[in-house]
Amino acid sequence: MRNILIGAAVLAALFGLAAYGPGSLDAMHFAPPAPDPDLAARFDTEREPVRTERPDFHGAEDLEPGPDGRLYASLADGRIMARSPQGDWAEVGNTGGRPLGLSFGPDGRLFVADALMGLLAQSESGWDVWLASAPNGGPLVFADDLTVLADGRVILTDASLRHAYGDHMMSFLEAEQTGRILSVTAPEEYAVLADGLGFINGVDHNPATGQVFINETWAGRIWTLDPDSATLTVLIDGLPGYPDNLEFDAETGLIWSAMPSLRSEELDALHARPLLKRLVWRWLQLAGLPPLPERPAMAIALTPDGETVRTLRGPLEDADGITTVLVWNDELWTAGLARDGITVFDNAGD
Repeated sequence: MRNILIGAAVLAALFGLAAYGPGSLDAMHFAPPAPDPDLAARFDTEREPVRTERPDFHGAEDLEPGPDGRLYASLADGRIMARSPQGDWAEVGNTGGRPLGLSFGPDGRLFVADALMGLLAQSESGWDVWLASAPNGGPLVFADDLTVLADGRVILTDASLRHAYGDHMMSFLEAEQTGRILSVTAPEEYAVLADGLGFINGVDHNPATGQVFINETWAGRIWTLDPDSATLTVLIDGLPGYPDNLEFDAETGLIWSAMPSLRSEELDALHARPLLKRLVWRWLQLAGLPPLPERPAMAIALTPDGETVRTLRGPLEDADGITTVLVWNDELWTAGLARDGITVFDNAGD
């Protein structure tokens, strides 16, 4: 009996070390809806791109139409480039960090969510820091995307309070839900509209109604936000991929969302079982991650009522998926955080 008790104690100690000891995964409970099979079937048709533009541009995480008629791109090396409708590219700024989301204010001023520097506003002398990142003494951990409303309020997503830029895979494995949505009215002046979200990410708004649309990446979900009351309403969930950046197309009234990867059913299933996931993590530390899901160019276009109108699925490539998609110059433009070039598709309906 004594030996049995000793053996049980040893096993319990080993179990505790595996689950909660040094190097353990701080797994959290998270149970978003599984991918909707009917919605996933909308992505069965594969489309070939028309061309790849500027393969020397690496990491164009966001593409944003400017009030001057040009298309703006945020690159991994800190540059922000602008393309004229005629095809000429010009550098319009360099944040010195990692620019992600781009948006223009009602006066035409460019605002940037820079993952390393914080919330920036372009000025004649360079960049004004409205909210700094945590390493620079500010409140932001992972400034991700933003949109500027007609009254000048900046709606900004701070994707995670636990994991900064470059550590998004640990955020996903933990299924941590610390992302928040901020309303920024001036330098150092902000309010938290919502928090406790699973990697809150792309954001844009309908200028005609003021409605804001936001992607919650790990949940495979898109929200509608009332920026005045801070009310969040689910627009759609059960997406077949993890939604990233989001663009509202004022001409058609459609909300476009890029999805850089299909959902991982195996890893998603573990989110609801955090203790099991802690133990699986120990095995993954030895064996490595399982094969990641396929990452073709994927995007969805919705009405403000959540109806799926358009879908895009490109061919499988030896490249990361897309993090941004929008209709520009009567074509469908896509690019990605860790992707070379800008991949252009025709804008034909599905």
